[in-house]
Amino acid sequence: MKTYFAGKLFDINYRMATHEGDANRRLASEAIMILLLPLDEVPSQYRKQFDRLRRLIEETIKDLPAPGLTAIKLRGIYNITAAKYVKLLLDIQYAVSDE
Repeated sequence: MKTYFAGKLFDINYRMATHEGDANRRLASEAIMILLLPLDEVPSQYRKQFDRLRRLIEETIKDLPAPGLTAIKLRGIYNITAAKYVKLLLDIQYAVSDE
């Protein structure tokens, strides 16, 4: 299961790195895929922050006008906070790949 998690997280991080736009738009572009990542595979030192990111994504998706739409930006955060969440996902990727 760790290899599945690491592979999916690598794909998410790669797509965010190559996506155009600011950090908030990059993070929002992968929001649905981030929600599909299993929480129990996240290393314990990152779990609290990752859970906070998931709740933020869920709140943003809940407020979309129609189900199945992709958010353009995550609501309630600035680019600096979005960049910290992108870094969090990279840190998790490196932590999982080092195990």
